[in-house]
Amino acid sequence: MFNLNFNSEVPLYMQIVDETKLYLAKGLLKDGDKFPSVRDLSKALSINQTTVSKAFKELDRLGLIETKPGIGTFIRIDQSKIGKSKDEFTENLREDFTKAIFLGFDKKEILEIFDKTERSLYEDKGR
Repeated sequence: MFNLNFNSEVPLYMQIVDETKLYLAKGLLKDGDKFPSVRDLSKALSINQTTVSKAFKELDRLGLIETKPGIGTFIRIDQSKIGKSKDEFTENLREDFTKAIFLGFDKKEILEIFDKTERSLYEDKGR
């Protein structure tokens, strides 16, 4: 399920978080879906359970998963937590747009980048 790059500067736990977000964006994971346990994911990825546990804590903090003791972990999108991240994301996006304009990108080029990104999400759904 997860493709980790052990040579990346991005910590493994953040790669799990980022891939989970990507799978949610692509529609490969949906609210209510069962998520692997820390133990199962650790075993599947051949990494330390502490690393996976750290990813789970971050996913929980972001409002993307919920662990029910004795039952399992599920995708649970907590809109109250997502709203805060949307505000932060919007501010970051504004900063990126400002940089893009400064670098000479015009509106058409920015929209083309958005369109390509959106298309790639739907093209890779079978992943």
